[in-house]
Amino acid sequence: MKNYSKPVIIDCDPGVDDAAALFLALSHKNLEIQAITTIFGNVGLQQTTT
Repeated sequence: MKNYSKPVIIDCDPGVDDAAALFLALSHKNLEIQAITTIFGNVGLQQTTT
């Protein structure tokens, strides 16, 4: 069976749930993270981008 990776862009507000999803996605061998973008949500925009 051939290995493949799926390119993805993750857009999230890094609250607890999204942070857990990020860790899971970053550790998944078949995902190729192209970019991670942030937006306000659980915390303010300045906290998500610094």
